Amino acid sequence: MKKSKKIAYVMTIFMVLLLASSLPSWAEYPDRPVKILVGFRAGGSVDTMARLLSKKAGNILGQPVVVVNKPGGGGAIAAKETLRSKPDGYTLCFTVALTYAAWPYMTKVKYTEDDFTYISAVGKFQEAFVSLPDKGWNDWKGLVAYAKKQGSLNVAVMTPYDKQVLRYIAKKEGVQFNMVPTKGGAAIMTQVLGNHVDFGFSGGIHYQYVKAGKMIVLAGHGQERLIGTPDIHTLKELGYDVVLENYNIVAGPKDIPDDVTQKLGQAFSQAVQSPEYQDLMQNRLHFPAIFFGPEALSSKIKAMAQNFKDMAEFLK
Repeated sequence: MKKSKKIAYVMTIFMVLLLASSLPSWAEYPDRPVKILVGFRAGGSVDTMARLLSKKAGNILGQPVVVVNKPGGGGAIAAKETLRSKPDGYTLCFTVALTYAAWPYMTKVKYTEDDFTYISAVGKFQEAFVSLPDKGWNDWKGLVAYAKKQGSLNVAVMTPYDKQVLRYIAKKEGVQFNMVPTKGGAAIMTQVLGNHVDFGFSGGIHYQYVKAGKMIVLAGHGQERLIGTPDIHTLKELGYDVVLENYNIVAGPKDIPDDVTQKLGQAFSQAVQSPEYQDLMQNRLHFPAIFFGPEALSSKIKAMAQNFKDMAEFLK
């Protein structure tokens, strides 16, 4: 082989190798199953969403997305285990915004909102305070007025979030709420419907009872009014510095490569648009089937975290 041809051959091989090394990591990702840790028990709304989405996303990615339930701590157990995994996109976490934005400022978790890669928001809970319709009030202002007259009211709670929000409101209004710890949304509905408490916190399970006329919504917790009761004010509209946009979130450990994050975000975006998932959210759970990608979601989590940090400072 002539020297000039040999040099050209070597250069060609070099360029091929250089090009191959510069290909983004998602060109090969995923080449094995992806594990997704669900921060709540099997059979609940979060688990149901995660399983359907994972099946759809796995079909899009070309590898199974395997659900593993790691309940506890409002998603904190799953989040902590996720942080112990490699940031390669093969271990993800499916939980809620409170896990990342609130628990660092309400509990003793050893992480902050900055320790994760946020991939996508795929739904939003419909948090509210609810009561029976014949308790002596018709709305939140009426409940507060009643509490001031009676001295205190009993409320069923289940997370550090609702406890802290009620402490904040009680301090601001000069009323007393006696917290009744309750395990899960279904148990709170039982407490409220059985008239064992004056009112309770709901993550969205109340819709069926409100529709049947057995329960009323007193106030929503989101930036916007609840889709099921658009005539009911939010806590923000009522004058409280409280906004909870409790998104259902797919996340991973910090420093997942951007190209892998984008590929995962695209897969979950397509999964959210599937008719089956839309039907689940709108007709069975009555939650908005939203979607936010990595950049928008990261920004929203940081803003929420600041809100909860400010609330914690107010309560000191």
